[in-house]
Amino acid sequence: MHISKILIKANELITVSIHDSVGKALNVIEENGLLSLPVVEDKKFIGILSRQFVYETYFKEDGGSKEDFLRRKVEEFMKTKIPSVLNENMLVEEAATMFFENNKLRFIPVVNEEDELIGIITKKSILKRFKSIYGMNEPRLVIYIYDFKGRLAKMTDIIAKAGGNIKNIVKTDTEVLGLQEICLRVEADDINKVVKSLNSHGFEVREFSGN
Repeated sequence: MHISKILIKANELITVSIHDSVGKALNVIEENGLLSLPVVEDKKFIGILSRQFVYETYFKEDGGSKEDFLRRKVEEFMKTKIPSVLNENMLVEEAATMFFENNKLRFIPVVNEEDELIGIITKKSILKRFKSIYGMNEPRLVIYIYDFKGRLAKMTDIIAKAGGNIKNIVKTDTEVLGLQEICLRVEADDINKVVKSLNSHGFEVREFSGN
C-alpha cells in the first residue's frame, strides 16, 4: 500500500510561519494537543517546531523574561534537517522503516519538487494501517502442528467452512522436533464455532484471545 492512502493533506494541517512568535505557536500546540507543528512559508515546508525543544531551550537559557522569550520568532527554534519524501507512491513499509531508524521523528513531511508541503505521514496513521492489514483487531488463535505445508490447506478449508476469514497467519519454528507454532488472526461472526471446528478436526487451539 502506498503512503498516499494514509497521507494527512496539507490543507487539513495546522501550521506555523517562521515569522510567528514562539508564544503564539505554543498556544496553537497546546490548544490542539500536539507535540510539534510543521513550519511552512509560501506553501514550502521549512522545518518542524517541537514543543519539547522550545521548553528545553527556555529552561537552559539564563536571563531574560518569559514575555521576551515568548515574543521570539519560530525561526529561532525550528529544526530544518528533517527527512522528507518526494514520492506519494512510497510504500507504507518504507515509511515505517524511516520511523524505526529515527525514533525522534514526529512525522514525515511529503513534498513536491518545489518543496511545497503536500501533507504528512504520522506514526499513528502507519500503526493504524498495520493493525488493519495484519488483522490485529481480530481474535488470535495459536495452534501447534507438525508438517505445516501438508496441513495448511486443510486448516484454511476448515476455517472457511466455519465462516472464518484469515486476516493474518504467522509460522514460527519452535525448534522442538519440527513442531511449528501457527498464530492466526481470524475474522468471523462466531469465532467459537471456528475454534470448535478446528479442535474437532484435530487442530488443537492452544491459545485463544478475543482481540
